Amino acid sequence: MPPKKRAVAVQNTALPSSDLSILRPLLLAEPRSSDLLPPQPRQLNFVNRKTSDVIGQSWDFFEIVDKLTNKNGFRYSYAIADPSFPHIKYRQTDVQPYHARFSFEDSPAAILFSKDALAVTSNEPWHTARANVCAREGSYYYEARIVSGVMNNSSAPSSNSNGSLPSRGHVRLGFARREADLDANVGVDCYGYGIRDVNGEVVNRMRCEYFFPKGESIREGDVIGLLITLPPLSLHKKVVEGTYESGADGEVSTPSSEAPSVTNIVRDRIPFHYKSDFCWQQSNVFPTKQLRDYAFNLKETPTFGPPSPFNAEDASLRTLPGSSITIYKNGVKMGTPFEELYAFLPPASRLANGTNNLGIGERENADDGMIGYYPAVSCYGGGAVECRFEGPWWVGPPSHTDNGEPIRGIGERFNEQIVEDIIADIVDEVEAMCVWGGVDGNVVNNAEIDGSGTGAVGGSEVLKGGVSAAYESAIPPVADGQTEAAANPAGNGNEAGSVMDLDSGQTTLEDTTSADATVPEAPQTTIPDAPTGDGDVEMS
Repeated sequence: MPPKKRAVAVQNTALPSSDLSILRPLLLAEPRSSDLLPPQPRQLNFVNRKTSDVIGQSWDFFEIVDKLTNKNGFRYSYAIADPSFPHIKYRQTDVQPYHARFSFEDSPAAILFSKDALAVTSNEPWHTARANVCAREGSYYYEARIVSGVMNNSSAPSSNSNGSLPSRGHVRLGFARREADLDANVGVDCYGYGIRDVNGEVVNRMRCEYFFPKGESIREGDVIGLLITLPPLSLHKKVVEGTYESGADGEVSTPSSEAPSVTNIVRDRIPFHYKSDFCWQQSNVFPTKQLRDYAFNLKETPTFGPPSPFNAEDASLRTLPGSSITIYKNGVKMGTPFEELYAFLPPASRLANGTNNLGIGERENADDGMIGYYPAVSCYGGGAVECRFEGPWWVGPPSHTDNGEPIRGIGERFNEQIVEDIIADIVDEVEAMCVWGGVDGNVVNNAEIDGSGTGAVGGSEVLKGGVSAAYESAIPPVADGQTEAAANPAGNGNEAGSVMDLDSGQTTLEDTTSADATVPEAPQTTIPDAPTGDGDVEMS
C-alpha cells in the first residue's frame, strides 16, 4: 500500500492566527447611560400553539421582533459598557434567556421560538436554527424530541400530496458550522451533518443515505440523541497547517489526555448602537469554493482531491482524524454515520471577503473562538422540535465514548464561552493599554488627533449611522535611514472625511506591526496613577 501523500502548507500571505494581534482600538464616544444596562429582552409576538398527544404537552411559539440576524457576511453580538475597561470601553454580553438555547441572531425570521428558546418550529419551507453554543474539541451530546412531525398513527391523513408518511411537518437534526446555509435544511452542503425524520436517512452535501433499518422513521415523541466527537485543537491546528503526521501524532488522542490547547482569540469587530442596545458587528465566515464545488459535484471525488487530513490542495478539504457523529434513538445507539468531519479552524474557515460598514477589511486566519460545530435543527411546514443541551435529560448519553473519553452535555459550553469572552475582553484591554499606550477622547499616545497625521479618528463627531467610531490608516513602513513623511493622505485635515476616504492604505495588522512609529513602553510592574511623560494616558 503506497504511503499517504503528506499535506503541504498552502501558500498564504495572511499571518497565522497565532501571530495576529489586536487592531488599533477605536476611539468611541463616551457610553450612554443606557449602555451600562444589559440588553433588553427580545420582544415576543405569539404566533401559534402546538400540542402533542403522544407527549401530552403543549408549546407556545413566538416570533422575535426587531432581532438582528447574522447574514450578508456579518455576525452580530451584544456589548455592555464597563468602566473597568477604560480603553476598549465595552465588553461582551448576551440577551436573555441566559442558558444554552437556540440563537435568535443565528436563525432566519421564519423560525419561531418557545419562550425559553429550547423549542423551534417553522410554518414555511426548510429553515434552520443553530444553537448559541458550539463544540470545538472533545465529546458533546444533546437531545432533540419531536413535537410535530411524522405521526405514529398510520391512518392519519398526510400533509403531503404524494401520499407518503402521514405528518404534521418535517424536521432534520444534526450539527452545522457557521458557514451552513440557514435558509435550507441541515446537511444540504458540506458544512452540516443531519438526519431526516423520514426513513432515518442521514444527509451531507445533499446526499441522502439509508441509516435506520428499513421502514423505521423518526416520529412524534421520539428522542434523538446526537453525540459529536472532535480531536484536540492542537492536533486540529496541525491538520489545517499541513504538518499532521498520522504515525507521529496519532489518531485517537483526546482533549482530556493532554494539556488544554492555547488558542489566540482575535475578534475584529465594530461597535454600533441598535435601538436601545449596543452591539458588535464582525465579519462572518463564508463557504469556500472548494467545498461549494464538492457539494454540487456529482462525482464522489472532487477536482481538488478527496477530503482527508492530508489533502494538499486546500485546508478546507482536510478532515479531522478521530472525529465523528453518533446517533441514538430513544436511548438505543443506532450507529456512527459520519466520521472524519471537515476541519474548521482557520484557514479551513475564512472570513467574508467584504468589509464592514466602516470600510475596514477583516483579517484572514482570525479565530474569534466561536468557529466550530453547532447543534442545528431544520423545520418544514409546521415541524417542531424541543431540545435539551444539558441535564436533566429525557434519556441521556452513555458516560464515556468507546475510547473512554467522558461525554459532556453541550450546554456546559455556555458557561465556558462566558469565561472565554471575559478572558478575551481582558486581553484586549491589556493589549490596548500596553501596545497603543492609551486612548481617550481625541488623544492617542499623548498626541491629539487633528487629521494632520496618522492615528485614530473618533469621538462623538463620528457617531453617525449607528457606528460609533473609525480610524485612519497607519503610516507605511519606512526603510532604515529614511525619514518618515508626515503628509496627510487626504490633504484636507478633515477627520470625518478621512474615515470614508480610506483606500488601500486601510489599517491592517501588517501595517501596524511594520509601522516605524514610536510606541510607548508599558510599565514593567505597576501602572502609574498619572501620566509621567512615557506616553501612557490616564483614562477617566
